[in-house]
Amino acid sequence: MIEPLAAAVVNSFMLRTPAGRAAAFRPSLEHMGRPIRRPLLRDFFTPTARQWKGKERAVEQDVDYDQCAECAEWLLGATHESCCVMKHSVWCPRRNCMFKINDAASRRSQTFNRPSNVRRYSSSLPSCSNSPRFNHISTTLSSAPETLDVMTSPLNHFLSLLQNNDPFNLDDGWNAYQMLVNSDDHQHLKPLDLLNFAQKLSAAAEAGGGDNGSVSYFQKWGTRLAALNERLESMIEKHSSEDITRLKLVARVSAFLGDLELAIITAHELSDLLGDGRREELLEIYETLIRLMALHQDGEHVLDFILAEWANISVHILPLSIRLRQWDTELKLSSLQDAIYSTLANIPDAAYLLAKRRHLSLEGRQRIGVLLLDVLCWEALADDAYALLKELQAQQISVQVDLQLQVVRSLVRADSFIRANELYRIISESTHSRHKFLISTGMFLAAHQGDIDRAEEYYSQLSTARWITSQDRATLMHAYAVAGQVGKVVELFHQFFPDQNASRLEAKPSIKHYTIVVYAHAERADYDGLNFWLQAMSKAGLVPDIYVYSIILKSFATRGEVESVSAVMDQMRAAKIMPTRVLYTTVISLLAHRRDPVSAEAIYKRALREGITPDRKMITSLMNAHVEAGSWAGVVRVFDYLKSSRIPRLRLSIEVYNTLLKAYVLIGAPFHVVSTIFRKLEAMGVQPNGRMYTLVIQSACDAGYMNIANKIFAEMQAAAQDWQTTYRVDAFVLTIIMAGHLRLGDKRSAKAIYDNMCERGIQPTSATFHHILRAYGNEKSEESLQIAEDFLKTIMAGESSASWIPPQTRAAALEHVYGPLMLAYTKADKPEEVERLFQSMLDAGGEPSLGSLSVLLDAYRRSGDIEAIHGLWPQIWQLALRFSKTDSLFEGEGDNPSDPTKRQGNLLCVPLSIYIDALSAAGEHFAIAEMWGKARSYGFSFDSHNWNHLAVALVRAGEPERAFEIVERVLLPYQRQSENMLRDRDLSPNSPLTFDVSPPDVSKPASQSPMHRSERRAYQSKMATKRSGDMLAIDPTSDDFAHPLHILHQISPSWDVWRPHRAVLDLLSGVLRHLGSGIPVQPVGERSSAPQALEPNSDDDFTRGYLAGEILDRIYLNYPDTVQTIRLYERWVVRKSSLKREDDGW
Repeated sequence: MIEPLAAAVVNSFMLRTPAGRAAAFRPSLEHMGRPIRRPLLRDFFTPTARQWKGKERAVEQDVDYDQCAECAEWLLGATHESCCVMKHSVWCPRRNCMFKINDAASRRSQTFNRPSNVRRYSSSLPSCSNSPRFNHISTTLSSAPETLDVMTSPLNHFLSLLQNNDPFNLDDGWNAYQMLVNSDDHQHLKPLDLLNFAQKLSAAAEAGGGDNGSVSYFQKWGTRLAALNERLESMIEKHSSEDITRLKLVARVSAFLGDLELAIITAHELSDLLGDGRREELLEIYETLIRLMALHQDGEHVLDFILAEWANISVHILPLSIRLRQWDTELKLSSLQDAIYSTLANIPDAAYLLAKRRHLSLEGRQRIGVLLLDVLCWEALADDAYALLKELQAQQISVQVDLQLQVVRSLVRADSFIRANELYRIISESTHSRHKFLISTGMFLAAHQGDIDRAEEYYSQLSTARWITSQDRATLMHAYAVAGQVGKVVELFHQFFPDQNASRLEAKPSIKHYTIVVYAHAERADYDGLNFWLQAMSKAGLVPDIYVYSIILKSFATRGEVESVSAVMDQMRAAKIMPTRVLYTTVISLLAHRRDPVSAEAIYKRALREGITPDRKMITSLMNAHVEAGSWAGVVRVFDYLKSSRIPRLRLSIEVYNTLLKAYVLIGAPFHVVSTIFRKLEAMGVQPNGRMYTLVIQSACDAGYMNIANKIFAEMQAAAQDWQTTYRVDAFVLTIIMAGHLRLGDKRSAKAIYDNMCERGIQPTSATFHHILRAYGNEKSEESLQIAEDFLKTIMAGESSASWIPPQTRAAALEHVYGPLMLAYTKADKPEEVERLFQSMLDAGGEPSLGSLSVLLDAYRRSGDIEAIHGLWPQIWQLALRFSKTDSLFEGEGDNPSDPTKRQGNLLCVPLSIYIDALSAAGEHFAIAEMWGKARSYGFSFDSHNWNHLAVALVRAGEPERAFEIVERVLLPYQRQSENMLRDRDLSPNSPLTFDVSPPDVSKPASQSPMHRSERRAYQSKMATKRSGDMLAIDPTSDDFAHPLHILHQISPSWDVWRPHRAVLDLLSGVLRHLGSGIPVQPVGERSSAPQALEPNSDDDFTRGYLAGEILDRIYLNYPDTVQTIRLYERWVVRKSSLKREDDGW
C-alpha cells in the first residue's frame, strides 16, 4: 500500500540526488501493500448528496389508471406477469410505460390533532430493531388473511416492508402506509403491526435528520407520526407493555414538533414505568430530547435540561479524567454522551455563561463548570477551556487536579505554550503530592517544546517511582525529535526496545514509537533515514496510519513538492484513509507559500465536500494564503467570517490576530495603525506572543522609527521572562532590527546588533547574511563588492554553512545569500560574474528558481546578449509551469482551479517584463506577440509592469496606436477602478471564500504581490499616511480591527502601481511630437540596440507627413484620456523643473 509512496519519494529527488541515493529509496516500503489501482470512478471518494426516492418522485405526475384495463385489473387484485414479485413496479401495455405501486396509491391530506392524553421531548437512535422491545413486537407480526392475494394485497406489501432487513426508506414506507389506509385492507391491520411501523418510521426519521435535520424536516415527520399515534391510542390497551412503547413514540413525536415540555413530561412518566432492565430505552429518549432541544432551542437550554435530569443522566457520563487512565485503550463516548458533548461544545462562551450564574448554589456552579470543562477538553477547545478554568478559580470553585492537567494538555496540543506553562506551574505549586499524571503531563509539556532537560528530569522522576509506561517512553523520544536530535531519538528507540521481535507486548515498539522516529528524520529532511524506518515499520508488520501519512505529507509540503503531496493523498485514499483536517491545513499552507489563494480556496472546498469540519487553524491558513498573495479583500473577508462566527472552535485567537497584523505590515500600513491595533489587543486581554511583538517591531523599523523598535524589543524581552516557555529572543527579530539600521545607513548600530546576536549564542540565519550582503552590494563600489565576496566565502567555508542552512530549505537559504551579490553584479553590467555566482550556488546544493533565473536573465538583457536570453527563457518557462501547476491536487474534481480560465498566476510577471524588453530592443517583435498569447493561454495573468513594458515594445515595433490603446483600455481603467474607494463590505459573511463571490478571471490583471522588501514598505507607509487622512483611524470603542485594511487595500494600488509609468508617458509624449512633425514612427531593426526608431524617411516627405497626420488624428480621436494624461504629465514636469531652477533674484 505504501510502495507508490516510496516511488513518489524517489521521483521527487531523482533530479537532485545521486543515483545511488535514489536507488536506496526504491525498496522503502515494498512490503506494506499493493500498488495503487484506479478502477473506480474519479469522484468515488467525493461524498455526494443522498438520493432519496419516494413520494417526491412518485407524485411527479398522476396516472389515469382507468384508461388501461390491465392497470385497473391489477389494482383490483389480479396478478399480472409484468409486475415484479415485490410489487415495485407495473408495466402498463397501453400506456407503454412503467409506473410504481406508490403511484397507484391515492393521496389524502393528513391533519394532526393532539390527543388529550398525549405527552411530550428526542436522539440519533440506532435502528429500533436493536431494541429488545422492538424485537418482541417483530416476532408477533401477524400475517394477512389467507383470502387475500399474497402478490397483490396492499397489506402484504406493507408488511413486507416491515419484515425487510434493508435500511428503512421513509418515503417508501409512508407511501405504502397511505396506499394501505386508502384500501379495504386497512381493516386487517393489527395494532402491533402499526406500532412496529411507527417505531421504524420514527427511528428512520431521526437518523435521517442527522444530515438535513431542519425544523421543517422534523415538523413534517412529526406531524405524520402524530397521526399514527392518534390511531394507536385508540387501538392499544392502557398501561400495557405496548402502551409503554407507544409512550416512547409520544416523547419522540413531541420532540420532533418542538413541544419539549410534553416530551419531558412523557420521559418522566416512562422513567416511572420502565424497570431497571429497560433503562437503556429511557436513555434513547433522553438522547432524542437533547438533539431536538439543541435544534429547537440552543445548547444553554440543553445544559439546563441535563442539570434538571442529573440523577438519571450523570451516571452515564464517563469523565475525561477517568478515560485518561486507559492509556492503551481508545475509549469512545456512548451515543448519549456524544450527543451531550457535541451539543454543549457549541455554547458560544462557557466562561461567560458560568459568570452569569453566580446566583446559583456552589454545588450547581461546580456541576456546570466541571461538566463544561470536560466537554471543552474533549472537543479540543483549549482556549475556551482555559478561560472557563480561570472563571472557576475566580469563583473559588474547586476542580480536580487531573482535569486541570487535562486543560494543560489541551493547550499543548493547540501550541499555546505560554498559557500551558503558566497553568502547569500554578498546579505544581498548589499540589503537595507528585502523582503519576502530574509528572507525565509535565514531561508532555516539555517534550512538545523540545525542552529535553526538563523532559529528562520528569522521566527520571517517573523511573524512580517505577511509573514508566510505553507512552512515557514515546514522550521522551518526542522531546528529542522536536529538538532536532535525530541520533538521540534512534538511540532511545534501540535502548527501549533492544529486541523488536519480543513476544511480550510491552517490550515491543508500537506504531507510535516508529512514527516518532519517522517524524525526527522528516523534520531534518533526512529522506534516506525516513525511507529506512518506513521499511523497518513494514517489516514489523505495522500498517501506516494517518499520523505517518501526515508526517510524510508535511515533509513534502515543506519542500514545495506539489506532485509528491498529491501522490501521498491519492495513496491515502487508496488505503481507505481519508485526509483529515490537519492534512488539508498542511496543503493549504503549501499553496499559501506558493501565493496561490485560488487553489487554496479550491482545496478548502474539497475538504468541505469530503465532510471535513474546518477549525480555526485551517481557516487561518486560508487567510494567510490571501496575505502571501496580496489578496487583501480575501484577508478582510476571512477575518470578518471568523469574527462574526458564533462557533467556539472558530473564535478569534492570537494566531488570527498575528495573521491580520502580518497583512498590515506587508501592505505597508502606517506604523500608528499597527501600534494602535497592538495596544487595543493588549487592552482586550489578548496576551501578545513573540510573533506579535516581532510584527510590531517590523512595522516600526519599516517606518524608520528605530528608537521605538528598540523600546518594543525591550518590552518583549521583559514579557518573555513571564511566559515560562522555551522561547528566547531569536535571530529573526534581531535580524529585523539590524536590517532597519542598515537601511538607514547606520552600520555601527547594525554591527552592534549582530555582535549582540553572537554574544547571546544565537546562530544567524540566511536572512541575517542576506541583509549584510545587500548593504555592501548597494554601495556599488569595487571595494564593497570585494568585502561582500569575502564575507560570502567565509560563511560558506567548511562546516560553518551547516550551522545556518536548514536541511529542509537548503535551496532557499542558498538563494538568499547569493542573491544580493548576483543582483549587485547585474546592476554593474557584469553578466559573467552573475553566471559565476549562479554556478557556485548550484555547486553548493542550490537549485534554480524563478528569482535567480530572472536575475540572470536581466544580466543578459542589460548586456544585450540575445542568444543567452533565448537559451535561458525555456528554463524559466518550464519552471513557471511547474510552480503554477496544481492539477494533481484536484484529480477527479469537476471544479479544477488549474483551468487557465480560473487560475490566478502572477509567477511569470517579473521575468516576462525582462524578456519583452530584451526582445523589443533586439527587434524581435513577433516573438513578443507569440509569447504574450502563449502566456495568456496557459492562464498566467499580467501586472501593470507587463502592460507598461508591452506599450514600450509596441512603440519600438512601429505600432504607436496600439501602445496608446493599452494605456487607454488597460492602464487608465484599472487605475480609475483602484481609486474607487469605500466599496461595500460584508461584516458577517456566511463563508470565508472570496473567489466564490468574485471568481478569478485571467483577463483581469494579476494582483500585486505583497511587499516583502522593507524599502517598498517604507515608501508605501509614507504614502498611506499622506493619502488616508482620518480614514485609517480606529474608533476607541470598536473592535473592528480589519477596517483600516479594508481602506488600505482600496487606496494602495492607486499610489503607484496601476498607472502608466513615467518612462511610458515620456515615450508617448515624444511620439506625439514626432507625429506632429510629420514623421511616422519606424520599428526598431533586428539586432538593433536602439530603444526606438523615429528617424524620418527621406524618400517621400509628402506621403510620410500624410501618414503621420492620419495616425495622429486617430490617436486624438480614439484615445482622448491617454492624450489628456500625457498633457497633464507634461505640465507636471514643467512645474517640477521650474521649482528646481536657481532663484534669479526675484
